[in-house]
Amino acid sequence: MSPIVSWPVARSALRAKLRAPACWIVGSLFTLTAAALASPRGSGIETFSGPATIWYVVLTFALGVAILSEEMESGHAQLVLLRPITRAAWYGGRLVGASLALAVICVIASIATQSVAMARGGGLDPARLATLALALVWGCAWLSVLTFLGSFLPRWTNAGALGVIVVAGGILVGATAGLRPAWRPMLDAIVPLLGPQDPMVFFDPTKPRRDLGPALYDLVWIFVPWVAGVAILDRRELARRKA
Repeated sequence: MSPIVSWPVARSALRAKLRAPACWIVGSLFTLTAAALASPRGSGIETFSGPATIWYVVLTFALGVAILSEEMESGHAQLVLLRPITRAAWYGGRLVGASLALAVICVIASIATQSVAMARGGGLDPARLATLALALVWGCAWLSVLTFLGSFLPRWTNAGALGVIVVAGGILVGATAGLRPAWRPMLDAIVPLLGPQDPMVFFDPTKPRRDLGPALYDLVWIFVPWVAGVAILDRRELARRKA
């Protein structure tokens, strides 16, 4: 038994996420959008950029909503924790299970994009594997943030709170930059540090060299919220099991 991830819990979370209709509805829209944008020389970046990014973000939110609270408020978490499983391992299992569900949908979307690209005259591009890996790091970072919020917020409000923070933050930054133009360089430097960064810049042809900085920064956003969420969960009283 791993001290940070319960694999039985991860398998259970994976099955639950893949059985949810919302996962496949959004996943299908994501896959169809990515496939429609497939390019013979796209290196897979079209799967996780442009219009497809919208559905990728929605998919990540759909998998992360109520990721902990659905188990805690139903009392199922209490039953699981009666076994020799720590709260840290249970938390890690839920996060890893949702991340594996995200990986399944992303692999399907990547295969669909590659297939369409080959039908349009492209070849089998190994760079698509790197694109998939970077995209999964990005998605898992956001799932980690959603799981952290779920360690103290009820029901679906972890996703709602993150959505409000992102939208309100964008409006605030835009308004501040408009009122104080001299602050724009400072805001441009600070804002990207306030959350996971899009690692697709690694494939930006305008860059003089490959930039792995955003992907490495996303690893920080996987593990720091994970540790913080476990610390909060360890001090929280779980919901009583309903009769």
